[in-house]
Amino acid sequence: MAADWYTINNIDDLDTPALVVYPDRVKENIYLAKSMIDDVSRLRPHVKTHKSRDVTRLMLEAGINKFKCATIAEAEMLAMNNAPDVLLAYQPSGPKLERLISLIKTYSGTRFSCLADNITSAENISKTATRNGLAIDVFVDLNIGMNRTGIFPEDAVEFYQICAALPGINVKGLHAYDGHIHDADINKRTKHCNKCYEAVAKLQRRLRKRGHDPVIIAGGSPTFPIHVQREDIELSPGTFVYW
Repeated sequence: MAADWYTINNIDDLDTPALVVYPDRVKENIYLAKSMIDDVSRLRPHVKTHKSRDVTRLMLEAGINKFKCATIAEAEMLAMNNAPDVLLAYQPSGPKLERLISLIKTYSGTRFSCLADNITSAENISKTATRNGLAIDVFVDLNIGMNRTGIFPEDAVEFYQICAALPGINVKGLHAYDGHIHDADINKRTKHCNKCYEAVAKLQRRLRKRGHDPVIIAGGSPTFPIHVQREDIELSPGTFVYW
């Protein structure tokens, strides 16, 4: 009788506790995510679940070149693996901002970006970048119902234009994380997701009328199957990799 796929043959040789990862399962999850989207360049997986150089390499080998992360350490891990495009889904200030500047200077092969949701933080990023002779890509972080970070979409037009006018900042687009949406029923989840996204799409239209062309980065793993139906937005599933 064949052993189950999760069987560890040399269990007595392992020191515990240990994190056990099954590469074939990870590869299949990456393949499945790719198969659900029309263009792999729209994938921007979040690495906060795996935090792994090995998993990052598997994604790079699969043709994924954009990533999202939660910490400076994760951003550095990605850069050390030559990830071309890394979004720090965080609004850096103080030492964190200085560390991001250091990464930008150290890893010239990686294009870094970060978030901002208020004028004070945006001005600090602007001043620090300018002082270092840099221009940092910034996405405006939106609060679409999670109520953790971000500016409400209806208040974001003026802030976006302020960011666009600041030296040392290249305002690139909008970041809309909907981690509060995880209904078990896919129909309820779809309805909830679409309702929250309406404000983001409306904001994008308003900004385009003012001459901007914002990229949208949206969603996590639970809403990935829903957002994937939209055109021209980037998607950031994360936990899928270990499902």
